[in-house]
Amino acid sequence: RYGEVLWTSMDPVPVPASIKQRFAGKTMAIIGYETNQVRKTAQGDVPVPITWAYNHHYVAYMTGSKSKLTKADPETYLGGEFKNLYANRDFYVPEQVDDGLGAAPPGIPTSQMFSEGNGGEFRKSFHGYPNGYAQLLYSPDTFHISPMQIDTHNRDHQGNDFVAGPLPSTSQAPPNASYSGLLECPCTDRLEREVHTVYTAVTKGICPTAVTNETECFSAAESAGASVNASHASISETSLPSGCIIVRSEGGEKIYLNTQASEVQCGGGTKFSGTQTGNNKTVSLKLDLDQQEGKALITITGPSGVWFGIGFNAQTMSDLPYAIIINGTGGVQERKLANHLPGAVLSPSLEIMSNNVENGVRTMVLARTMKGLTKDYFTFSPSTQSSLPFISAVGTGSEFAVHKFKGSATLALTAVDGTTCVCNSGRKGSIGGIPFNKNCWDEPYGDLIQQNNPTCFVDAYVGGLRCCHHQWILLNKDQNPWEDQIDEYHLKFRFWFQEYNPAKHTDLLRIFWETEVWSTEYDIPKKDPETPPENAIHQITSRWKVGEMMHECNLRAGHDCTGSKNNKTGINLIYAGGHCHAPSCLSMELYNADNGQLLCRHDPIYGTGTDIFDETGYLALPPCLWGSVEEGLQEPVFLSFNTNLISIKRNNNTNGHYGDMALWQMRGILV
Repeated sequence: RYGEVLWTSMDPVPVPASIKQRFAGKTMAIIGYETNQVRKTAQGDVPVPITWAYNHHYVAYMTGSKSKLTKADPETYLGGEFKNLYANRDFYVPEQVDDGLGAAPPGIPTSQMFSEGNGGEFRKSFHGYPNGYAQLLYSPDTFHISPMQIDTHNRDHQGNDFVAGPLPSTSQAPPNASYSGLLECPCTDRLEREVHTVYTAVTKGICPTAVTNETECFSAAESAGASVNASHASISETSLPSGCIIVRSEGGEKIYLNTQASEVQCGGGTKFSGTQTGNNKTVSLKLDLDQQEGKALITITGPSGVWFGIGFNAQTMSDLPYAIIINGTGGVQERKLANHLPGAVLSPSLEIMSNNVENGVRTMVLARTMKGLTKDYFTFSPSTQSSLPFISAVGTGSEFAVHKFKGSATLALTAVDGTTCVCNSGRKGSIGGIPFNKNCWDEPYGDLIQQNNPTCFVDAYVGGLRCCHHQWILLNKDQNPWEDQIDEYHLKFRFWFQEYNPAKHTDLLRIFWETEVWSTEYDIPKKDPETPPENAIHQITSRWKVGEMMHECNLRAGHDCTGSKNNKTGINLIYAGGHCHAPSCLSMELYNADNGQLLCRHDPIYGTGTDIFDETGYLALPPCLWGSVEEGLQEPVFLSFNTNLISIKRNNNTNGHYGDMALWQMRGILV
């Protein structure tokens, strides 16, 4: 219905029986595809204007008989900053299965992902590869798609031209715009916003942002690990750090707001402690660290009778943490966890000091050195890391296996014999009841933080994906037009393929980067009134190394795995597709920063009329291709893993825009 977001996984579609039979136990070489959105009629498929149904993006998979899409934890695979994009929809990843028909040939993927040129540009942008290159897929079986579509269809307008329907008060689209302001996902008054300040304990250096208010200091210190029974006072003392501090002594714990400017830094002690309960509410962690002795006392509590564990310095399993696992009988195991996998058992480094069970709760007190035995063990460094993130989990049985509950939290370490500073670490909160997490990387990777871009901050966020979840309505509370008028249409894909010939076809790996690292979106601020129209340009940049785009996991899984870098020195770039949004995208450029070579430039081709595929203001993005001279292409570009890259994205900012993107969706091979 009008103003509604559809962003979910659709029912799987079997590949045509003739194709399935033809490639059963064989490999298909997919050399390209076309896509459209259509209504099914008795007279055949009728294209749907993008001004009616805006394709924000899609992610599609084709799985083979030896793979399936499995529901998974987005936090584990994508990181904590992305998990809340899946707050009210499921997240799926390909997983290998045994179909009983023997193994697939070595190095042939059992699933493939299709997400290039996948936004508003999807209908006219080229999705194809030069001769000799393809996405290989063993025994194709099923097609899957997760689209994100926004209904912008004005049911009261019958002409071929575009006329916007009702828009929320937060829309930035100007009057008589050629596009609907809904496609930018404006936040509306339907969504409640909660914002709070986060405070952290610091035991070395000074606070980047100090707490200077007395009332704020006393409550902040308790949230950062101080005892609720600590005494409070305001002081003016040059011998202590300025700002909000926690001091422990034989007389107990004290919270001070030191109003005196001071050059004394936080810390100074050698003993630290902290306690925190994991978010699953059933596992807790207490640390007592002695830097002078180099000893760590680790107290972990959890339910008796089943396994539970802690992974240190991690927010997800994808961080590959050092973990302590306690089984249902009190046995202790140390592990180096893998990405959504149990990982490897490590040699013991822990001494069991006590093991007590009371009222169904097991308390284990363990001792070890603060320094880990090898790089696979976590090393405690309280003077440099006083806030320690950790993951926790509880199983269903006595032995370590798939978890029943999981959580993540952060333990604050405070100085026992020194001074702990309490610092303002910024604002957090939620929109529409869903926690707001963003991971805007600072320079040199990206410049959104330097630009103070609203997309990075919950209290400044005004539009984009965090206000655009499945079945949310992008209208004000008092707007509800055409409530019962439902549009139904289909996304249509046509794949081009060949019989796989090992002497002819090379599999293309997915290579990906975000210029807005890793925010996935950003805002384009409206130009100042005094800026002349010809200078109405907003720019963001990103700098990174080729090797940072590699994901060393099993190539058979498809997805974004690039395989092992062993005996490889870099990549040959074959396909580079930028992704940016109408109506303001001006250009995207990709450079080799080491020699200044322009690798790829996108100049969007905008529609100029009212016909389908030529709608005014909507764009196509022809990709950059490398291949053979016989095809009229430049030879593939070799980039070593250490090559530095720069991306530059420019937009017209005559008007402001929410939730734009600047993604590089690329394909290449390791060499």
